[in-house]
Amino acid sequence: MTDILLTILGTTVFIPFMVTLFRTQWDKRRWSRQLVLLLFLLHGVTLLYIPSVMYISAGLLLAGLLLYIFHMRPYLRLTPFMIVALIYTAWFAVTLLWSPMPRKGAQFLVDNGLPLLGMALVGSTLQVNKEEYTKGIRVLCCTALVFLGMSVLTWLVSCVQLQMWPWNWPFMHKGVLGGEEPFKWVYRWLGGLEGYSHPSYNLLPLFAVTSMAMWLRKQDTLKATGWWGLLSGTLLLTLITQSRMGIIFCVLELIAYIIYMQSSLRHQLTTAAMIAVFAISVIGSTWSFWTNLGEDTNRRLLTEYTWRYIQAKPWTGAGAGALNPIEICHTIGEDYWPHVGYISPDANPTHWWLKSCMLPHNEWMADWAHGGVVAALCVLGLYFCLLIRCARKKRFAETMFLLIFILFSLVEPALYIGKGLYLFGYLAGLLYSKEWL
Repeated sequence: MTDILLTILGTTVFIPFMVTLFRTQWDKRRWSRQLVLLLFLLHGVTLLYIPSVMYISAGLLLAGLLLYIFHMRPYLRLTPFMIVALIYTAWFAVTLLWSPMPRKGAQFLVDNGLPLLGMALVGSTLQVNKEEYTKGIRVLCCTALVFLGMSVLTWLVSCVQLQMWPWNWPFMHKGVLGGEEPFKWVYRWLGGLEGYSHPSYNLLPLFAVTSMAMWLRKQDTLKATGWWGLLSGTLLLTLITQSRMGIIFCVLELIAYIIYMQSSLRHQLTTAAMIAVFAISVIGSTWSFWTNLGEDTNRRLLTEYTWRYIQAKPWTGAGAGALNPIEICHTIGEDYWPHVGYISPDANPTHWWLKSCMLPHNEWMADWAHGGVVAALCVLGLYFCLLIRCARKKRFAETMFLLIFILFSLVEPALYIGKGLYLFGYLAGLLYSKEWL
């Protein structure tokens, strides 16, 4: 009953969007553009909710975008991101020729290639002005605050049910509470204990909003208490869900904010130099702590096994849809896979029943193993497109989150997981649709 009540209460994350929707004054001539902008904003809000709603909103956004193109006939720009996304998707279509699982490969093209192309189309079609961008980011900030409030409320409710004081929560070490992992108790409001509770991918949209909120703060359209509330809440959520990378990302956000809020380039460079000296001193004196904190046997094994697989098939990879633990273990002569267990030498790779399970925890290695060196270069190109776009438009806030996303991609196959893929695509659509600078 508690989970049901929390899940119902969790729909309050849509209140900021609903307020914006009801306040919209529709224009008879530009209604299709207004609709696309609202659907684009809705998709950003759903990144802070459960994946099923996120997928539905993505479908609505694509339908609204096609309606907008048909109605307004806007100028379509062939952006670098669109070109690389097309090559990336086309190459995986080519790998179907040697993939032993072409049906699953075709599903990969739909699940992964289509969202990238859809968001590339958003970026090449829409033009968002400064006022619209500011309004949209403010709505996302309000949504993020509701997300944080619901998570903290659920955590406190869980503490009561588990009969423990909040300060006795296992903040810095992995453990089990009431037969469940701690982060499941925190994210119960996203569908119960068996709902969507992945700690890293629930935190990632928060880091995106906190980064983009820096720009609002710089423009004096967001109060200091608002930004500090976002960062403080994200840090607390990072600790109670035991996200090790999240701690590093919070520190990076804080450093970026301090540098960005300086009044001149000279002050920014001086501040950055002072922070760098301090950071090097602190890291050097606490290196053993961070080494122990980052130790993860499973990730180390995944990296080792994947690299050996890449060496065995550097040019072709497994083929679209065929990358799975059985395929990798058979190729490199191993019989164990983390979180899966024993892999029989007689197991049929084409009978792998899951979409994924502990894939290589590095985006570029995952793509290299999946589609060969061309796929790895293409996904590298996607990241470079956004980096270059940020540099050309001098977008410090988006650059900060892109840096976090790149670091995250070193330890996770970010574009193989729904929230990571759609967040990356959303960032691309946002960057390429802004033309007011």
